[in-house]
Amino acid sequence: MRRIRIAIIFGSEPNFDRYAFKYFILSVNKIQNTFEFSFPDATMFPFEEGIVNFNESTEIASNFINQNGWKADSFISIITNRFDNNWFFKAAPNISIITTNIWEKYFSPPSLFEYLLHSIYSCLIRTKILPDGRHIEKDLLTMDFSSHKDTRGCINDFTRQKYDDKIDIALGYICEEHSSKIKQFYGEDYFKDMQFILGREWIGNIEEKNTVAYNLKHVFKFNINKDSGFNKNFWDKIKDKFYEIPGSLVGDAIKVVMTALLTYLLIKWGIVKIK
Repeated sequence: MRRIRIAIIFGSEPNFDRYAFKYFILSVNKIQNTFEFSFPDATMFPFEEGIVNFNESTEIASNFINQNGWKADSFISIITNRFDNNWFFKAAPNISIITTNIWEKYFSPPSLFEYLLHSIYSCLIRTKILPDGRHIEKDLLTMDFSSHKDTRGCINDFTRQKYDDKIDIALGYICEEHSSKIKQFYGEDYFKDMQFILGREWIGNIEEKNTVAYNLKHVFKFNINKDSGFNKNFWDKIKDKFYEIPGSLVGDAIKVVMTALLTYLLIKWGIVKIK
């Protein structure tokens, strides 16, 4: 049985480290058997700056995909623009659109990458795409995978209050209603894979070699426990440099800087005079 092929495209210029994100998502290919994620080679973006019309977004992405001749079972486009209805994403069988615009820095943790992973899987539930050869009962095709408006800590919460999504991502939970539907429509193996990925234990930690978290930190300078995921400013990069310096040297460096600063202030205030 082949995997469901999911192609991810950047609908606008990413406001995050695309290479670290690619590593994060492609790591999922190694640890589950339901999906095969990929990133088509693209040099342009279909969405212009400004607010995106929610209803027209999939058509814009679809035209761009057709122009490039890409093939996949389903596509996901990640944009930085805000939807005109301020939603997190638009999910559709062939193309889904997810925005990073409303996952502002103060929402992290969870990191932007974890938010995107959560949103990707939220969209995939609604695709109703199965690998070739699997039989689907006709009456199941009308099964409703839409969100519920009450907050249950579930991947399918509507999350009108944006902060509720922090709860959902942290929990990695699928409610009883949607667990039952996923098992019935997609099968037990699909459900187990999804539950495992959403649990996020596979990410590991930055101290354990060869884990995803460790490689993100040491190869891509992205600490999933602390970094928001958005492009780093000057001071973020300075902090990364301190991380690379041995702890004892960092302590010595801080002492030197603090001593110099205190000396400067004492001289400025006239408490200490230079002869």
